[in-house]
Amino acid sequence: MFGKLDIRRIIAWIATLAAAALAVWLLMVPPFIGVADNGDFSRLMRITGFRYLDPNETYADRYFAFAHQYFGYKSNWGSAYVTTQIVLLSVIGWIARLFNGQVFDIRWFGAAYTILFASAVYLIVRHTPVFAGRKALTAAVSAIAGGLLLFVFGDVGYLAYFQSFFGEPYALLGMLLLIASAIAMAASERLSGRLLALFVTAGVAVATSKIQNAPLGFAFALLAWRLFSLSEERRWHKRVLTGIAVLLASAVIMIVAAPSGLKHINLYQSIFYGVLKDSPHVEQDLKELGIPEKYAANAGTNYFESGTAIPQDDPALRREVLEKLGHKDIVFYYLRHPDRFMQKLEKAAENGVFVRPYYLGNYTISEGKTRGAVSDSFGVWSDWKAHRMPHTLGWFAGFYLLYAAGLVFWWLRTSSKRVRLVLEAMAAVALAGIFSMIVPILGDGEADLGKHLFMFSACFDMMGVSAAIALVYGGFALASRAGLPSRKEQQGWQSERSLR
Repeated sequence: MFGKLDIRRIIAWIATLAAAALAVWLLMVPPFIGVADNGDFSRLMRITGFRYLDPNETYADRYFAFAHQYFGYKSNWGSAYVTTQIVLLSVIGWIARLFNGQVFDIRWFGAAYTILFASAVYLIVRHTPVFAGRKALTAAVSAIAGGLLLFVFGDVGYLAYFQSFFGEPYALLGMLLLIASAIAMAASERLSGRLLALFVTAGVAVATSKIQNAPLGFAFALLAWRLFSLSEERRWHKRVLTGIAVLLASAVIMIVAAPSGLKHINLYQSIFYGVLKDSPHVEQDLKELGIPEKYAANAGTNYFESGTAIPQDDPALRREVLEKLGHKDIVFYYLRHPDRFMQKLEKAAENGVFVRPYYLGNYTISEGKTRGAVSDSFGVWSDWKAHRMPHTLGWFAGFYLLYAAGLVFWWLRTSSKRVRLVLEAMAAVALAGIFSMIVPILGDGEADLGKHLFMFSACFDMMGVSAAIALVYGGFALASRAGLPSRKEQQGWQSERSLR
């Protein structure tokens, strides 16, 4: 009976349990690990009903240096912040109140995110490509895939985010589950409405995690359109069309519903901390954008710093600049000056290698660690990326070109619609990575680039893991004395029956 089982199922469960154990060890076992507040927590805390326990806590202890494990509840939810993450956090908060109505342990977030992370690991490992009639090779590919997922995405730089009010873990897990569900649909002989629902829900989560990720909804809708190829059934097509409509609507609503105040902040950053920052001809740029010359004094400043020549909340600045211009003007400026845009991309490349923000501490003040101390437990990948991996635009451009060439080569070489869907899903990851590098520059200038490029870094890691799995699969195929994979193996992702 055991011999009839799909070996990938067994390995997937092992990888899932390993992912959960790793997260429990890093997040639940003392010392507590989280991420310190950089001032962004309040946006989600207000609307989801949480507050800091100590109202007299100093600014120095509350922000940047130390993480917090315990929070209080509040009945006044305050002003809205546009993101679907509020639904998840609110539900977790309601459940936690049943166990303790006075104090909220943020490890509840850690537990919920861990379940989602383990689910993504299971789906991906469970549906890795197979070698028909070669269980040992199939098992090896699955095991390596699971190991890579844990080594990269189980890094403390990623997992520490689970115990915070940041949107990064919500976006990361949405991205992983979106790709995992696409792979699972391509691998399954029977159409699954649940997998399609997971795909759409995960895509919406990414697109609505924060405003800068909203354009990704259009890329996911394009990938959803390719799901039509899985079946000729009219019912399936209706479901896919509904999913596409939901993804498009989520992206549009996220963009349109952005608060005007936030748009003005981002526009200020795009102009003064983007276009005008390090500009060799500030006055000329101001004239080209139609901005009065007096605002040259604010060039290179960000919206939140104090002591600027002209205050950021000055009514004249709002009237003459922020209400007069839009982000489309920034786009057209860079189209007219591609050299300046390349300079900004170089700056983005320098900051696009960070999994975690090293300026935010991971420990609570009670642990007695130095201010701003970060955990180095299971952080090999994030440290290697930050300190060893090339930080140049040329490096990323070369990687993207090789990755795209590999996808195109494999896509042209196979006739399987299902294999092509997987390749297109990974192409969507690459496209999302490009979006995630460009949008922060256009939408927020150089402000906090390391953190705003989190999704770019995550997409790069997904591309790296998928490329490594493909290379392992190809290497095993060549070493199996069959030369290139047989026609049957080229189809990849065989059904469970093919292994019996």
